[in-house]
Amino acid sequence: MLRRTFRLIALLLILVALFAVFAAPAAAQTFYTGNPTCTDIGLPSHIQAGDWATSGTFTLYGSQTFTLTVYNDSKTVDWSSTIGIDAVIVKAGNGANVYFYNEATSGTGLQTPLNDGGNQAALSHIRICYDYEVTVSKTANTTFTRTYQWSIDKSVFPDTLDMFTGDSGQVSYSVVVNKTGYTDSNWAVTGNIYVANNTPVTATITSVSDDVSGYGAIMPNCGVTFPYDLAAGATLVCTYASALPDGSARTNTATVTTSGSVGGGSANTAITFGAPTTEVNATVSVTDSMQGYLGSASGYTAFDYSRTFTCDADEGTHDNTATINETGQSDSASVTVNCYELTVTKDASTSLTRTWDWTIAKSGDQTDLTLATGQSFLVNYEVIVSALSADSNWAVTGNIYVANNTPLNAPLTGVSDIISGFGGSVTVDCGLTFPYTLAAGATLACTYSAALPDAASRTNTATATLQNTPSGTTGFSGTANVSFGTPTVTQVDECINVSDDQLGSLGTVCADQLPKTYSYSLTVGPYAVCGDYTFTNIASFVTNDTGSSRSDDHVVNITVPCAGCTLTQGYWKTHSDRGPAPYDSAWITAMTPLGEDTLFFNTGMSWYTVFWTPPAGNVFYNLAHQYMAAKLNILNGAATTPAVTSAIASAEALFASLPAGSITLTNAQTRSARNWASTLDQYNNGLIGPGHCDE
Repeated sequence: MLRRTFRLIALLLILVALFAVFAAPAAAQTFYTGNPTCTDIGLPSHIQAGDWATSGTFTLYGSQTFTLTVYNDSKTVDWSSTIGIDAVIVKAGNGANVYFYNEATSGTGLQTPLNDGGNQAALSHIRICYDYEVTVSKTANTTFTRTYQWSIDKSVFPDTLDMFTGDSGQVSYSVVVNKTGYTDSNWAVTGNIYVANNTPVTATITSVSDDVSGYGAIMPNCGVTFPYDLAAGATLVCTYASALPDGSARTNTATVTTSGSVGGGSANTAITFGAPTTEVNATVSVTDSMQGYLGSASGYTAFDYSRTFTCDADEGTHDNTATINETGQSDSASVTVNCYELTVTKDASTSLTRTWDWTIAKSGDQTDLTLATGQSFLVNYEVIVSALSADSNWAVTGNIYVANNTPLNAPLTGVSDIISGFGGSVTVDCGLTFPYTLAAGATLACTYSAALPDAASRTNTATATLQNTPSGTTGFSGTANVSFGTPTVTQVDECINVSDDQLGSLGTVCADQLPKTYSYSLTVGPYAVCGDYTFTNIASFVTNDTGSSRSDDHVVNITVPCAGCTLTQGYWKTHSDRGPAPYDSAWITAMTPLGEDTLFFNTGMSWYTVFWTPPAGNVFYNLAHQYMAAKLNILNGAATTPAVTSAIASAEALFASLPAGSITLTNAQTRSARNWASTLDQYNNGLIGPGHCDE
């Protein structure tokens, strides 16, 4: 009976020990032999503290503390800290279990390692590894200019007075101005970046950068040379300023990088544009060629006034122009006073030549790639074409009509034409020789033409000169506005044919289709031999009229390492002959002749089936996936390491030892499988070995 009782007690103790061993903490666990330090486990720049073996609360620096709880016969520990911890070293027996964290402040169920007899050793001591980080903050101040547009309309009622000599009549003028909209410009952002070292040690700052979303990088001015040592408790202030292309809301992110025991950091702030900081033409003043200054306006405003005309002093056509002084916009109204006089009318047709100047810009989402032999990569491209136009050869043509709507014959000495704001000559052709007598009720038709220096709005005035009796002359005039609002336009190079040296024609683009962007993808690779390669892709255009052309290219630099590079299990899963990614021939090279359908050891399943079976917590599948990826990488030319070779050999021996159809591992096999899978995972992800390929 006593012997049976001892057996029961021993069994319970074994179960308690196994429970403690396999109650895994929520952190990555790695076993190290000997008495490792923070430097030994890959954290040379971290601060090491500890060598504690009993429960308690220990001071780190200032008010920062680390609390340790040791239980289960000194084989299990829990911990908490007021500062972020990156690693906890649990030393016992001939080595230590190292638990890796990312700025964690607590951990539970950390286990001591097994001794040579396979039993869990008692705790020797605890060591911790931690570091500091700077505090980053920033500001963003925005500015922009708003320029208001205006319209002006001048009218008169009535616009005709029929009078005899000595008669007088009154007309009413109205000038209406109104805001029609606005244009924003000159968007900009400025601000400060604050880097505070709120730690007890000096921080070595290697760079400070600033980036605006949807725009790009801005170079801050910190007034120091990097690397820069920022004393404990000190703050570095940097400034930045940049123009922006528009008023879109953006995010401004500052990033600080460091070296040494104090880490870097980042901060962001929103860039928003509220009310304009500068306003142009918010209020305007209006003058009139007849009345002078009419007043100012900040919105819709009507200016009304009246005027009296007398025959014969005011006979003829009277033009009156109102102008917005700040913008130069104007409008005219005319009153015709008929005192048995000639009527002169005219029209104006404008024309110009518009020449388009095109640009092309090509970009890609990759500039440098690392590929394995036989590997290809899909690069995405954009081609943007745009154009600006320049106008020339401005001209005006039209007709002049001199009507004698009186009961008298009119002796004319000539007909002339002038254009306001234009000192050049205007050619008038009436088809006859002056002096000429225009019969009562008859109309004389003339034509005119002139080349103009620009597209400014002008007033065109024609004058018929009457020979008075007994002496003197009187001119009768008519006007037309010379406006290039709807001219006859001769287009030059308004369209282009766009092409790509890899795809051929991209299409035809005309100015009325801008802006225009072409997006497409091209496959880079595969390359059968290691070395350095370049993939150059050129986009170009040819204009439709002059045949001028331009081009732009994008170059991708490709490195195919002679030592190979590794790809993750995700790559190999999706690049089999079943897709969905393009097929990688390493599958058939490695698995000739069955490729993906080759049986995986004694499982009765193919490599493809095992690859696509979720582990669901089964360490067999975790090891199998990393093993298959590592094998394919090595067969694809990637160099190996002794640790990787050993892990592969151990995994193959394990797989081969399992009974047919079995994927069940013992506890000891599970522990070993986890370590081998971890080594192969680091290899496949490029953390050890020749490095990682781009995927």
